[in-house]
Amino acid sequence: MLAVATAALAQDAPPSLRRNHVTVSGGLTWWGSYPVGDATATLRGNGPGSSSPGFTLLRAETEVDASPGGELRLGYAVTQALTVEFAAGYQRPGLTTRISGDAEVSGTTTLDAEELVQLTLGAGVTWQVPRVRLAGRVRPFLSGGGGYLRQLYSERTLVQTGRFYYAGAGALAWLRGGDGIRRSLGLRADARAVWRHRGVEFADTVRLVPSFGIGVFVEF
Repeated sequence: MLAVATAALAQDAPPSLRRNHVTVSGGLTWWGSYPVGDATATLRGNGPGSSSPGFTLLRAETEVDASPGGELRLGYAVTQALTVEFAAGYQRPGLTTRISGDAEVSGTTTLDAEELVQLTLGAGVTWQVPRVRLAGRVRPFLSGGGGYLRQLYSERTLVQTGRFYYAGAGALAWLRGGDGIRRSLGLRADARAVWRHRGVEFADTVRLVPSFGIGVFVEF
């Protein structure tokens, strides 16, 4: 009877990772678009005096396009709830410039300037909310961290570097394991708010970028 009760309690407990074990996860990510700055080209006005108002020739607004990519994560379970992670990501977003206010052209002109190569290296933590499950073998987690940003452009001849920080939430869905005995295998989904600083940028400011990810995880 004691063995049956113990087994029933183990089945009823939310699934979790095994302490002091390594988890490898990988999958697809998506970063939203974000602006990198704008500029206004003006000419000196031809009115009388030295302080005549300028003439706006055109206005250019540039942004990094939303793009998919890939991400690989390596985690170490410090406890059943807390995991330290290291991650590497790769993307190829486009750089788009929109020109408006041109007196010789009506409307807005869009220029697809070039494609960037974006690499990210980061570290962070995930924390599974204790004794909480969303449905069946699905458990939510909170995450946070930061890292290094490297962007190549002009046919990979120029490099801009920066950094990023993120906070988010997600869920792990166990397909097997999670009982503290067997190796875990399952699906992972993330949603993050990413604060990006520098890189390809026309102003020294911090940009907020939404990010989403989905993939698989395997515990060793």
